[in-house]
Amino acid sequence: MSILSGLMLSGCVTPTNADKTVEMRVGETRHLTAYRSNSCGAGAPGYAEIEGRLPKSSIVRYSDGGLSSRVSRDCGKRVPTRAVNGTGIAAGTEGHRYQSGTVAIIVK
Repeated sequence: MSILSGLMLSGCVTPTNADKTVEMRVGETRHLTAYRSNSCGAGAPGYAEIEGRLPKSSIVRYSDGGLSSRVSRDCGKRVPTRAVNGTGIAAGTEGHRYQSGTVAIIVK
C-alpha cells in the first residue's frame, strides 16, 4: 500500500479528496465553511458557539463570516448558518473536516 493510499484510508483530507478546495494568498480572507445549529429548526449559531469546534490550523486564522445559509444534508433543506472565513497567515496546505464537509486549504 502506498503512503498516499494509507493517508486516504486513515481519513486525511487532501486537495484531491476534499469536497472543496479554497486557495488564497497570505493576508487574503476567503469563505471556508458554514455551521448550522445542532437542531435543524433553530436559528444560526453565534460565532462564539462554534469557534471551539473549528479544527486547529497553522496556515489560516478563522473569523466570523456573518449570517448565511446552506442546504444541509442532515436536515434535507436550506438552513440558517454562521459563515466561517479564513485569513492566510502562512504558506502551506491543510485539509480539515468541518460540519459541512471536507475542505482543502492552500495558502500561497
